[in-house]
Amino acid sequence: MRKLLLGTVCLTGILVACTDQGDVDKGNADQVNTEHANEINELKKQIEQISLEKDTLLKTIEEEREALERAMNQQVSYYNSIIHAKEIEKYPQTLYKKVTLDLDRDGEEEVVELYVNAGKTENGLFAWDDGQTWMLVVKDGEETYPLFDDYVQLGSVDFSTTIFDGKQGIVMVISQHADKTVQKFTYDIKEKGYQKETFYKKENMQDQYNKPASYAFFKDAYKLMHTAFTTKTLTVLEADENTLQDTEKRRAIIYPIIEDLYNAWGLLGTVEDLNRDLTISLEVAINLLNQMDSKPPTAEQMNQLKAIYDVFNEIDADNVIDEKENRIHPEIMEKLKKLDFLP
Repeated sequence: MRKLLLGTVCLTGILVACTDQGDVDKGNADQVNTEHANEINELKKQIEQISLEKDTLLKTIEEEREALERAMNQQVSYYNSIIHAKEIEKYPQTLYKKVTLDLDRDGEEEVVELYVNAGKTENGLFAWDDGQTWMLVVKDGEETYPLFDDYVQLGSVDFSTTIFDGKQGIVMVISQHADKTVQKFTYDIKEKGYQKETFYKKENMQDQYNKPASYAFFKDAYKLMHTAFTTKTLTVLEADENTLQDTEKRRAIIYPIIEDLYNAWGLLGTVEDLNRDLTISLEVAINLLNQMDSKPPTAEQMNQLKAIYDVFNEIDADNVIDEKENRIHPEIMEKLKKLDFLP
């Protein structure tokens, strides 16, 4: 009987021990399962976060792509577009330049006008500000085409006319700070408007148009130079001593020459950008006239001015460039060289 009880106790102890160990194993398993579940949940959160970041990134990329596309469309619109006729409500203050020619080949001449929002002084000189609004238009009967209408800070606008691809066209230069943009305008019969094309902006984009544009600006610059060094300079050379000694009277006849030369110098800068084979420097002449403007001229300075007058009085202003050879005629080059007008 005692042995039976002892065996029963031992069996009971073994069963209890097994039960306790099973409970421990079950607890460990539950803990492992909980940890795995937590890890899975954390991974799910990370995946959801990555998915959200991915969607945000894709949205940002799409927005940037659309913005870039809009900017490129605007740039293309700026560089190339068709300008149709429209009513002009208000013109800038002063007519700066005007030419007439047949741009649409209908047998009748159109009027090209450049306006600037700047007044003139009593001497007829422009009262420039830090910036002005400029407007370039073509008038064809009752219709007006605004080729350019914008404010230019610390700069200017000018235009000339030439032939592009066998068609009469307008070439316009916008100089602003250190930037320079050159555009051409030709009439498109199908579109019934003027096609605008930018072919120069810091770097040559369409080199085939550079030479004709450079010839146009060179001819305009040379006409200014020719008038300044002949008709206007003759007024100084024929002035009496009292006029040359009086500051206001002297300035009234010398400053218009300086103004023309500065305008010509600006055009020649564009010429050099477009075509380096046509380079003229007006630095010597402008320095001479500035000295004569600030103080009564000396006999030597008057002789220098007379030498310039003699050269330009002999040159035919309409035949300075040899376009076939893309150069200034050699005999004219020699004369300009003697005046230190070549760099």
